[in-house]
Amino acid sequence: MNTENKSILSPTIEGERNDILRRYGNHSFSAALKEVNDTLSIEKDYETRLGLLAAKSWILRKKLYVTLHDPYISALSEIEDENIFDGFDDDEYNEFDSLFDDENTEKKEKMVEILVLKKTTINEKSIAKDTILEVNEKLSKTLIDQGKAKINDDAK
Repeated sequence: MNTENKSILSPTIEGERNDILRRYGNHSFSAALKEVNDTLSIEKDYETRLGLLAAKSWILRKKLYVTLHDPYISALSEIEDENIFDGFDDDEYNEFDSLFDDENTEKKEKMVEILVLKKTTINEKSIAKDTILEVNEKLSKTLIDQGKAKINDDAK
């Protein structure tokens, strides 16, 4: 039995499959499979459908392999010996990013506490008069210039 991974896909379909897999590289196997199935249910283009089916097949095969041999792999891009994810940007968000507090590494905007002087709308939400909010510095300057807010003097 030949154990080499020889692709029988045309270069076009293989490229389409790899693009789809890279799009969902930071997803878990289940989440990626759901996304592929959802896209497959509405896609009409023949070549794109073949690429989606090839991606679905790849995800199912790798999910089975990972389940049996390396259960600690949680995302598609973590599979070794696959050139599909070469150069894949590791800095993109993935499902485990929310578990760690990286506030020190992120650039934070300066926040300002303001007192709303007139009823106004901020980010499509109505804000009542005399409401105290913490907003970014740019928005605070805009609201102050419009006479809708002032810096909260009672701020600690």
